[in-house]
Amino acid sequence: MLILIREYIKYCLIAKRRHGIHSPFMFDFGDKCLNLSVPTYEFEMFKALKASFLKNKTLIEVDDLGAGSKKLNRQRSIQQIAKISGSNDKYGKLLFRLVAHYQPKNVLELGTSLGLGTFMLAAGSSDVNVTTVEGCKNTYEVARRSFPSSQHHKVQFVNSSFVDFLKNLEKKQVFDMIFIDGDHKSDSLFEQLKMLDPHIHDETIIVLDDIRWSKDMLNAWQKLTLNKNYHLTIDLFKIGIIAKRSHQEKEHFVIRY
Repeated sequence: MLILIREYIKYCLIAKRRHGIHSPFMFDFGDKCLNLSVPTYEFEMFKALKASFLKNKTLIEVDDLGAGSKKLNRQRSIQQIAKISGSNDKYGKLLFRLVAHYQPKNVLELGTSLGLGTFMLAAGSSDVNVTTVEGCKNTYEVARRSFPSSQHHKVQFVNSSFVDFLKNLEKKQVFDMIFIDGDHKSDSLFEQLKMLDPHIHDETIIVLDDIRWSKDMLNAWQKLTLNKNYHLTIDLFKIGIIAKRSHQEKEHFVIRY
């Protein structure tokens, strides 16, 4: 906890708002994307879905294929999962804004959990196809069955480990946006990024959740900010964004959000 507090203080001291940024892409990101309004109807549905999970005390067996939760046992209530693992309002809005602003056609989510982030990804555009992958069978079933019908037709739910899913991807499959949220280990993250490389293009936006979840994840994020393959890296404290964008000079931004 002390490390997280120290990191947040550092973040607040160096994070910039749009007025301190000269990059046209980043000015657009800060001025338009991060300030995009989220329609009341979609956001109220998101909050209602989360509220229903927070009231649900049903116990399920959870298979953690990644680093696992720091706070939960293997047998968990849906209520507990929603408190710890579900997208909160602030970052749920961020997922919506990224899709609504950049209009990706094909989005991949690694780590469905209860499907809260999935809903905001799907709600961001009328013309988006979301593939969401969850390793735990029971969590997958809860998310799939509870998912609002208004966005269900845009989403393909997959029950698989991330590695198995990526191994079996068709070579021609390319994603415009990827949200990685489920395996909080640096080795696994780098393996996933390597396997994803044939399935992204120069403008693919890769969103990484919980970049300060542990020292290991923070070290992984710091390595990615130096990685020459990704010319754009954006630090939003909890969330990190990377993109190849090989046509621009390598730049790293710490943005207040």
